[in-house]
Amino acid sequence: MKALIGSLAVLLLSPALAADAGLSPAQQEMVDAERAFVKLAEARGFRDSFYTYFADDGIAFNPHPFRVRAALANQPPSPGPMGAVWAPVYGDIAEAGDFGWNTGPLVFEGRNGQPDRHGMFFSVWKRQADGKFKVVLDVGSDTPSAVVPLDAPVQSSHRPAANSRANVDVAAEISALTAIERAFLATAQSESLGRAYGSRLADDARVHRPGAMPVVGRVALNEWANTQSAKYRGEPLGADVSRSGDLGYTYGNYAKEGDSPEAGYFARVWKRDPKGDWRIVMDTISPLPAGVKPLTAQLQRAEELYFAGSWAEAEAAYQKHVDSNPANAFAWNRLGSSQIVLKKYPEAIRNLERSIELSGGIPADFYNLACAYALSGAPDKALDNIELAISKGLKNRNQYESDPDLASLRGLPRFKALMQPLS
Repeated sequence: MKALIGSLAVLLLSPALAADAGLSPAQQEMVDAERAFVKLAEARGFRDSFYTYFADDGIAFNPHPFRVRAALANQPPSPGPMGAVWAPVYGDIAEAGDFGWNTGPLVFEGRNGQPDRHGMFFSVWKRQADGKFKVVLDVGSDTPSAVVPLDAPVQSSHRPAANSRANVDVAAEISALTAIERAFLATAQSESLGRAYGSRLADDARVHRPGAMPVVGRVALNEWANTQSAKYRGEPLGADVSRSGDLGYTYGNYAKEGDSPEAGYFARVWKRDPKGDWRIVMDTISPLPAGVKPLTAQLQRAEELYFAGSWAEAEAAYQKHVDSNPANAFAWNRLGSSQIVLKKYPEAIRNLERSIELSGGIPADFYNLACAYALSGAPDKALDNIELAISKGLKNRNQYESDPDLASLRGLPRFKALMQPLS
């Protein structure tokens, strides 16, 4: 893996590769931005690179969609390189040069004697008010093996669009594309997912699914669509369209119906074909762990308030959601976490405990509950929940020793004993 990282650094810096064959100036600019993103991740790690290259409204999934810059704003710099490299190999750009996408190989360095892990990254880029390209959507998926080498030449699917227009009514175009997405999802629910894809996949589409090699080529796409017999329901959560009206993306939630339920988020790029019809050219998903429900549009609005630090508004939004969705453990957790910041400790404790009752508890549930108990003056209960958070896998010693919410516990012998075996 170290050799791979080194070879990619040479690729990024080599003057001979300053321009890729067949790319328009705008697409070259976007590809160069992707490569600079990789270089910064190698030099300064996850936090600084993602904070630098994401747009203010750019989202990623972990496991739910979140605004990356808002989540990283108050985080300390990463301690070292990210331990992953990626390279743009496939992609497209809108005629207006304001909007495009990249995908390509992603390699995670194997540690402690483990082999490297392979995948495919996918990112949508949009030109910002300052003229620079920034990431607005990012989804990755693992693959059984390498799909293409990191130094593979860029292959653009861009073709001059006969039906592109200058400075379209973007809001109207977004509304129209969202309506098409809703129609796609309606077909997936009433007939099957395969029937929905069969009518919308472009001939040169790419379909990425976790744990599988990408599906490409008309024959393979047809064969894949024919296997998608299950019914799915879903809801679009966001969309955008280029100023030329020829390229756009949507993302949203999905849930498989039937005997083997699953849920998560989808993201797709749409492109107008020569007839002016929208076709899917890139499609991927970010599945959720078993039993976890995806965010609805209402809950996503609460998330935006949460990551913006609008705590009172976030509390009201989560409260509204749990009033009508009392079985949503995630919303109860967020409600309680918002109330910690608002110093409503009894309410926070009650709502965090409700989240654990519903879900069985993940490390963050117990950690947040420990913070609420510590701040409310109940050290024994706080330490009980720290112990549970550690047993569930949250073993970052620096997190416990630097969080001001836990300051009242640090001089206690039991706290010191719990920290001792952590790295």
